[in-house]
Amino acid sequence: MNNEPSDPEIVRAAIDALLLVVGRSADDLRAFHDTVTKARVTEPPFPRVAVATTQSIIDHLKKAEEKLQEVIVALGLAPSTRHP
Repeated sequence: MNNEPSDPEIVRAAIDALLLVVGRSADDLRAFHDTVTKARVTEPPFPRVAVATTQSIIDHLKKAEEKLQEVIVALGLAPSTRHP
């Protein structure tokens, strides 16, 4: 990651875009969580393809979390507390 300062307008625009995407993603992840939690209780077992895909999703989410932490550190902000 390049640590050289950038034009403040570019940084603000990038952060604004990131915040928009993160906000939407948070909403989507919450909706996914709620839907799957409900289905897990009321529906028959999940298809094998859903089970096989879970590790890929977990890996991608971990990578996204790492990259978001890099942004926080680069901005000089305290890293957020990680959930176990």
